[in-house]
Amino acid sequence: MFTMAIKTTISELAALPIPETAAQVITLNLNLSKLAYDEAEQLRVKNLLKEIRRKLGTEADSFVTEVNDLVRQQLPYAGITVVFESSAAAVYYVDRTSIEESTVHVGETIDFLMLLSEAPNSDYTLIELNRDSSQLFRLQNKKVQVLKIPDYPTSLQDALGSELSKSELNFHARGGEAFYHGHSEISQEKQIDQERYYRYLIEFLGKASSLSKSTFILMGLPQNINLFEKLNENLTIAAVRVEQSVQKLSTAEIAERVNDRIDNDNKKTSVAAVTKDFKDNLYTDLGNIQNMLNAHDIRYLFVAPEAEIAKKGPELYPQINRLLKQALIQQTAISVVTQQPQMPLVSAAAYAK
Repeated sequence: MFTMAIKTTISELAALPIPETAAQVITLNLNLSKLAYDEAEQLRVKNLLKEIRRKLGTEADSFVTEVNDLVRQQLPYAGITVVFESSAAAVYYVDRTSIEESTVHVGETIDFLMLLSEAPNSDYTLIELNRDSSQLFRLQNKKVQVLKIPDYPTSLQDALGSELSKSELNFHARGGEAFYHGHSEISQEKQIDQERYYRYLIEFLGKASSLSKSTFILMGLPQNINLFEKLNENLTIAAVRVEQSVQKLSTAEIAERVNDRIDNDNKKTSVAAVTKDFKDNLYTDLGNIQNMLNAHDIRYLFVAPEAEIAKKGPELYPQINRLLKQALIQQTAISVVTQQPQMPLVSAAAYAK
């Protein structure tokens, strides 16, 4: 039975249990900004929907109806990607900060290369780290929202409670003599409490099922970030970090800073990394890359744009798409390399041994 479209993320799409032999899967990019006023774009989308109907017949009716409903809602996004799995009659959509042009792919699986060519950035969970407080945010399609997780310890007091160290001196008298003693220096106590607080946060986040596949970006003063990274053993921490206090920043200001750093990191890992940092240590054989993914041994995966692959290696498209799906599920860093036409269509850098 057909249900309304479900809002989701690229990472969650990768984890959908769609069988390799699914009946048909539609991946449709829509430029909502243009659709609102551009008659040529409206005609283009109308023709794309006709093409889908021609390929799927009546199976596409519910999908076309849902797409039209989404467009009529005037959603507050520059674009959306709509995915339809015909055997399950399920429709999903991802909001996008940009869609270059409305396009469609009909095949046996989601077209992840088409998705990533439009938006190569992953979604992240942001952790604001202060000495005695913390807050979570969600970065999705370059927009930041406060993330509410039940029982998340936003303050040192919430985490440690009665176990919080006492900074004041203790006093007691015995045999007419007065004795003063402290647990430790106040600065040492604060440092100990901060470390205990961060350990608590790390343990809490590691057990939170809703964050089990998250990649975290740390935000705070450098000493706070360094301490958190030193204590962390299990959380997946991004190389990107915001080394300043964000306590007084709005979500829009946080988004601006985080996105700037992500963009800079993408340039570094997609251009400098492949031409300098990993030039002599890149794996380019698809079989080797597949084995490395199976072993969770890939640090960065570099892929050419969709058009470049369609031009130079169209027969490799399905295999590359499967690699991207697996990499997304594993939260592997993926960069779409747009400025290096001499690069292989796919290459990978392994974790240092």
